[in-house]
Amino acid sequence: MANLEAVSALVVESDNSRAKKIAALLQATDELSVSCVFAHSLSIAQATMTEKSVDIVFTGLELSDARGLDSLVAFNESRSSVPVVVVAEGNEPDAVLDAARSLSDDCLFWEGLCEQDMVQSLRYAIERQKLLEELRSKRMQNGPQQEFFRGIVERIDEAIFVVARDSGSLLYANETAKRWYGANMGEALEDVLEYDLLEADEVEMEISSRHASVTRVELRSLSAKWGDISACMISMRDLSKQKRAEEAFLACQRRLDYSIRESGFWWWNLTNDDISFSKSFRNCLGYEDWEYQNSVASFEESLHPEDREETLARFRSFGELPIVDFEIKFRIRASDGLYLQALTKGGLVSNATSGSVVYAGSLIRTSVSRERFDFEPQLEESGVVADPLGDSSLNPSDTPDHGVALIVDDEEVLRKALESILSSYGFETIVASDGQEGISLYESHHDRVKIIILDMNMPRVDGGKVFQRIREDGDRIPIIMTSGNDDKQALPFVEGEDKNCEFLLKPFGLAEVKEIVERYLAASKVPAKPASTAGTS
Repeated sequence: MANLEAVSALVVESDNSRAKKIAALLQATDELSVSCVFAHSLSIAQATMTEKSVDIVFTGLELSDARGLDSLVAFNESRSSVPVVVVAEGNEPDAVLDAARSLSDDCLFWEGLCEQDMVQSLRYAIERQKLLEELRSKRMQNGPQQEFFRGIVERIDEAIFVVARDSGSLLYANETAKRWYGANMGEALEDVLEYDLLEADEVEMEISSRHASVTRVELRSLSAKWGDISACMISMRDLSKQKRAEEAFLACQRRLDYSIRESGFWWWNLTNDDISFSKSFRNCLGYEDWEYQNSVASFEESLHPEDREETLARFRSFGELPIVDFEIKFRIRASDGLYLQALTKGGLVSNATSGSVVYAGSLIRTSVSRERFDFEPQLEESGVVADPLGDSSLNPSDTPDHGVALIVDDEEVLRKALESILSSYGFETIVASDGQEGISLYESHHDRVKIIILDMNMPRVDGGKVFQRIREDGDRIPIIMTSGNDDKQALPFVEGEDKNCEFLLKPFGLAEVKEIVERYLAASKVPAKPASTAGTS
């Protein structure tokens, strides 16, 4: 076992750059000397551990010969002697992260990984492993040794209980346990003993705590001897701060995903009018790559006629008098012919001294609402509305009626966006903010409902129960399931549902929704083209 002055670490990571980053962070500290051994696969790591003395293992969840939890399951067999720390991406499903914590001594995340986190995790894992080994070997014998080990246990930042197996009575509680639970210690102990700790030699799990100042703890129990009494040693580690950090990180990641989901990027050389639009720019407006060319003419033609002159004039002025950064608001036409509110932020990349004036920036949708612009008002008075894309002229009464589309999601912004898309295809839309309301709307309109977009995770009643209720009627309505968790095993699909069920992982692009809707419409042999005459949505 390491003496925490010289530590040998095995770094198991298929990505060479990540392996080097872990080693650099471990070796950057002056507190201790860390030597690193590398293995890019599980098989090599296992062979290394049999040939060399290793004090701790740092591993990722994606190896060349092991994916997900496979590597941790394999390493778990050696955890009695070597602690294991996992470095996760942070976007894994909650169930995977929970299992990773149970199968390792600590769980870190690549996002924001720093020297302090690595060294603290290393110290904690090794010290904890050393303490457990000493407790196993000495069995908490009476006499001078007992006082020595009791002093160690008092200082550890975990709540420790020793409980008699035959009676369940409390034999010992350290200072941390007393600080956490105080007068509620008896009730807290009764709560954890409900997990059958006294009947098992070793238990490890994550639980909620209703009495402590900490709300989430990692619980572990081991067989022990308290003098001549057969006992169970229970340790509880505070996960509250880690949980809050994880939740904050995931919330930040979701906000970032949502913020860039409806944005795109552009590059414009104002000297020679060479312009380029990213794929995300086209997706933001619902265009395929071939539908929106890299030309100033494409951009000019897509601007709202009332905003076109002023917007282009501002861009042109930047070529004559370069400006470091700017932002411009305007309306721009989406692929369905409706205009949406947008904001572009940009900045100077190079100026005339380099031979050209070049700007780059982003396009951001600022509202889910969209509007129609009538190029020929006199045609509208006669009952015919011109198609802004110039494809055809349709009478509003010719817009196909495809029945009712039911949208069930607890995110208002997403509901409005989906409602706008389905309305443009000729559907009458009805929306629900939770599963219970979704079931009620389905039962009221089931004769006319032709397609359903259903979120898995909602308050009151989840999407899985809504799905089951719909299928109870033998109804094979196409259902698009959505979720922020990439856990396809949790989906309620049954064999034979492939043709009328789809799954979209949030955040998804609106173009993905359109592609699925058009496929269903084609399968039902109805026109798939969105109605260009749809009004503001």
